[in-house]
Amino acid sequence: MKAIDQFEQLEQGIWGIIKAADVYLICLVAELRREQPALELIHKILSGNTVSTLTLVSTTCTTQERDQLIQKGHVQAIAGQIVLATYTALEIYLAEKFREYFRFSAKGIHADGALDKFSYRSLDNIKDLFRNVLGIHLPLFEIDRITVDSNSSFKPSTSWEGIKDIEKARHDIAHQGSASITRIALLPDAWDRFDFARRWISLFDTNFDFLVYEARDTHLIRSYKERISNQVKS
Repeated sequence: MKAIDQFEQLEQGIWGIIKAADVYLICLVAELRREQPALELIHKILSGNTVSTLTLVSTTCTTQERDQLIQKGHVQAIAGQIVLATYTALEIYLAEKFREYFRFSAKGIHADGALDKFSYRSLDNIKDLFRNVLGIHLPLFEIDRITVDSNSSFKPSTSWEGIKDIEKARHDIAHQGSASITRIALLPDAWDRFDFARRWISLFDTNFDFLVYEARDTHLIRSYKERISNQVKS
């Protein structure tokens, strides 16, 4: 199985968590507002790949509603689990993608034996493997930043900073618990990180496959190579 196929399987699992959390959030907010849950919207969420604005945009809730939801704790805990799952899927993808490219570059000769000697214990380990073994500089691959929430807690200045943000959030949640991570308060905080990670992976996979397997440059690869050149000059 290719790395991207494995990620997409994990992505579908995370989607399931997000959709379930979205339905739960719709019901909670309806209770706070003393309204009936939007059953037609819930049906759309359960039957397709869509989520409500409650998951996409933090300002859909009032400040008072947001505070009440955070006090309940459940939504914040679920948001934390989404971030944990997102980071796990991201790290698995990168480790498997390294193996995929290494096998191709080694032409299958003793590749598996060599792969067993590498360490994939952390994001920095994997980053160093890409750079030192494959000559691929992960921190220099950039994608456009897209956000629908101007109040998002996820505002990285570079793509790699975004990935490191997810890694740090995962570490903090795993060791301290969701409640102590103020920047992962509700579902939009988790959604922004999940959506960024899957877009980064999709674009990295497509663009570097062209480069590695076909020696073809894309617009993003040309920009990536320019950053490497500028780094060398400086």
